[in-house]
Amino acid sequence: MSVRTRTAPNPAESDLADDIRRGQDRGHPIRKRVEQFQRWSHKGTRLRRIAVRGSIAFLGACLFLAGVAMLVLPGPGWLFIFLGLGVWSMEFDWAHRLNHWALKHLSIWWARWQATPVMRWWHWCVSGARRHKSENAEGAAAQAAGEPVRFSARNSGPGQ
Repeated sequence: MSVRTRTAPNPAESDLADDIRRGQDRGHPIRKRVEQFQRWSHKGTRLRRIAVRGSIAFLGACLFLAGVAMLVLPGPGWLFIFLGLGVWSMEFDWAHRLNHWALKHLSIWWARWQATPVMRWWHWCVSGARRHKSENAEGAAAQAAGEPVRFSARNSGPGQ
């Protein structure tokens, strides 16, 4: 009998963590445009700063509220919630801190979810049809020829 040891997944090694790091890269063209816009808005007159800050607050609120509504309606609710927080974090420090906290915890939760047996089963189901198609064809041909078939994708379960 083998003993299974359970190790905690490392969120720094997940695909989501790589995507987050790429999105936060200072050399990313979108990031440069946002920083250029922030420099433009902060060096202008008081009216420009108030107008930009108000429009960012309004746009962030619209995205955030649309995301909250999409949690119960069809649509990508969490995406819009994080977009709203991202827009708010351009001007508000509390939103920036909340966004970093949420991204950190999201990557931890995502790594844990990817390590669950349900996700291993799901990946097996999704990739099994494509990967085992040739094995099924070979097994069917061998059966049609009257040869005994000891293994094919049809009689294998997840992890076999």
